[in-house]
Amino acid sequence: MPRRDDQTPTGRSTPSRRTVLRAGGVLLTSALAGCGSGSDPTTTQSTTAPPTTSPPTSDGTDAETTTPDSTTGTPDDEALRTAAEQFVGHLAAGEYDAATEQFAPALAEQVDAATLETVWSDLQRQYGAFVGIEATDLTTVQGYDAAVVSTRFAQGLVGLRVVLDDEVRVAGFQVVPVEQPEEWSPPEYVDTGTFETTSVSLAGPDSCTLPGELAVPVDAGGETAESSAGDSTDGPSDDAGVPGVVILGGSGPTDLDGSIGPNRPYRDLAYGLATDGVASLRYTKRTAVCSVDPATLTVGDEYTEDALTAIDRVRETPGVDPDRIVVLGHSLGASLAPRVAARAEGVAGVAMLAPPGRPLHRLLVEQTRYLAELDGTVTDEEQARLDEVTAAADRIDDLALGDDEVLLGAGKAYWSSLAEYDAFETARSLSVPLFLAYGGRDYQVTATDRERWADALDGDDATVTVYDDLNHLFVPGEGQSTPEEYTTLGHVAPAVVSDLSAWVEAR
Repeated sequence: MPRRDDQTPTGRSTPSRRTVLRAGGVLLTSALAGCGSGSDPTTTQSTTAPPTTSPPTSDGTDAETTTPDSTTGTPDDEALRTAAEQFVGHLAAGEYDAATEQFAPALAEQVDAATLETVWSDLQRQYGAFVGIEATDLTTVQGYDAAVVSTRFAQGLVGLRVVLDDEVRVAGFQVVPVEQPEEWSPPEYVDTGTFETTSVSLAGPDSCTLPGELAVPVDAGGETAESSAGDSTDGPSDDAGVPGVVILGGSGPTDLDGSIGPNRPYRDLAYGLATDGVASLRYTKRTAVCSVDPATLTVGDEYTEDALTAIDRVRETPGVDPDRIVVLGHSLGASLAPRVAARAEGVAGVAMLAPPGRPLHRLLVEQTRYLAELDGTVTDEEQARLDEVTAAADRIDDLALGDDEVLLGAGKAYWSSLAEYDAFETARSLSVPLFLAYGGRDYQVTATDRERWADALDGDDATVTVYDDLNHLFVPGEGQSTPEEYTTLGHVAPAVVSDLSAWVEAR
């Protein structure tokens, strides 16, 4: 989760022509962060400048914004944020008619649902697939209330300024520059002098290629003094090369770094492993860079074929032992890692970071409930949203979707392919060791999921570790976990990297 520490400027005037279809819905694309995950799982996606306003100039400054008509009333901060996020949420889910229902009369005369769809599609063509919301800040425009929704896309952070009248109706909206988050820097456990990185492209089953990065220890495959003297050990030969790991991202259009706000958890893992002598390959998922149809996409399309290509690429890398390749997945990618390993030849192990133990659509219900109850009060809007997600999950249980329908961000083909996959049985069928890790503060994959995996793997060759103070990204924190902590720069805990490195080395 292209590289996120090198963002595309929000004020540029020439868009990229990469074609990316709409991500299909807010819930799936932001669930299981890094999932996803991306990002703030409670919210939404963004759009671009409407006819009623002028777009940013090429130097990133704003042109004059049309002044909305004033009405009476004094909306509070929560109402303003809610209205702005609701508007952006409608755009995210492709609910353009619903978005226009929030318009003030003057804007409704100038902008219709078709225009909103064009604007949203153009924004995704320019910045790639939606990843998640990082902040919503209140401001004013010529004396009127506005909210700037900072939205993460696959190729940049975009600000959508929503101008609101005194009845909290949308009176205008515009793309504006936003402050970029704190730049990622290597954690202390990373020594960049001990490994080399190489940009690679993975060829998929169609004409789209996936950007990725290899991180390989500089002494991979080199002879040590002991091996050249003829000493032998019970472990793998140094001459065979170093072990290699293929990293599978979480749900949604995840990039190769697992970018969420300023956080780059997959890069932390890759560089930490490389420092410890383990090569890795991570790559951007096709839902972030390729033209995909959410109504026909399957789990195999999203994960399996690309992962098998990545495994072959690592095996061909000089200095990597082809017999010591481990599949490492995070979140939804963790639960699908056994599926990939079962279809690959000669995988030496499977590492699963925060694997869900329940169906994805049921986790979405629990996640929505958790976020609604987080402040101790469930508003009418939050309850309505929870009811909506629950009803959708019930339909998914029965696969009661039309062939072209998209529900909770995915179509019938996707939900069917997930329902047909038994992660527990697939993991039990593998003849390789398993490594499972969980964050004790993770609100997206919880103790319920941990217990189900523990029961399913009881007696099998599985190492299960819980890190009490870590969240879903395996970043340390305190107290109750919230989406806001994803907006603060942190790093994967050193204990996770060292434990994982030692486990991989032992393969």
